[in-house]
Amino acid sequence: MTDEEKTAAKANAKAIADGAKETIDKAVTNAEVEQAKTYGTSEVTSVNPEAVAKTEAKKAVDEALKAKNDEIDARTDLTDEEKIVAKAEAKEKADAVKQAIDKATTNAEVEQAKTNGTLEVKAVDPQPVAKMEAKKAIDEALKAKNDEIDARTDLTDEEKTAAKAYAQAKANAAKEEIDKATTNAGVDQAKTNGSLDVTSVDPQPVAKPGAKKAIDDALKAKNDEIDIRRDLTDEEKVKAKEEAKEKADAAKKAIDRATTDEEVEQTEINGTTEVKAVDPQPVAKTAAKQAIDEVLKAKNDEIDARTDLTDEEKNCS
Repeated sequence: MTDEEKTAAKANAKAIADGAKETIDKAVTNAEVEQAKTYGTSEVTSVNPEAVAKTEAKKAVDEALKAKNDEIDARTDLTDEEKIVAKAEAKEKADAVKQAIDKATTNAEVEQAKTNGTLEVKAVDPQPVAKMEAKKAIDEALKAKNDEIDARTDLTDEEKTAAKAYAQAKANAAKEEIDKATTNAGVDQAKTNGSLDVTSVDPQPVAKPGAKKAIDDALKAKNDEIDIRRDLTDEEKVKAKEEAKEKADAAKKAIDRATTDEEVEQTEINGTTEVKAVDPQPVAKTAAKQAIDEVLKAKNDEIDARTDLTDEEKNCS
């Protein structure tokens, strides 16, 4: 009880006692006096004041604590373990407030203790740790994967963009699982699974291998074409194939340097065109035939110049 409540209770008891005394004064017989005494002492003894200020103050603290616990329970960014710790902190503050209320002696002190205490309980604001750290781990895994994708020269910009979007989707899904988790263990498992999902993203190049295959196909077709040509010697075929391969290799290097699907496609077109354009001209056999033709012409001229032969004999020669 507060001092004010005690004072009021004492005043009530004194009023009852004073009334009993007045009744005693009015009594005319011993029996009446005894009766007034018995009734008065019973009335005074039965005075039992109820503590109101401290009880109501503690109730206000309990209500603040319940509201804080409900607020903590509703938070999805906290794990069960973090909620338990936060509730324990709130209860500790509430218990300290109640002790301060018990120590208070006046209504004003009780009111001040209640005000301060409810504010302290309401101020409890647990910060999520497990889920935030798990999401940070996912973000770090995603950044590492994006850096890895950016560093790859076998992918075009479009393929990199698609791969990053896929990795981002994996990261988003992992974060959703982290949000759904209710325990530290659940969060840790979602983090582990999500990090693995992001890390395992391994986009396969399509544009550049396809373009290089087209170059290889063009080179093989050119080599086959060269092989069946009877106007070329083996040495000329080897040289022509080397020229075609040189153009194919240059095209592949250009494909490796290309950064977009469009550039790859254009490089493929240019490269296959250059390989197909290789058209070795026969030299050895042409020169040999020309030499034969020249010898033949000289011989014909020699025969024509002879006067000892008839026309018929010249034609037979």
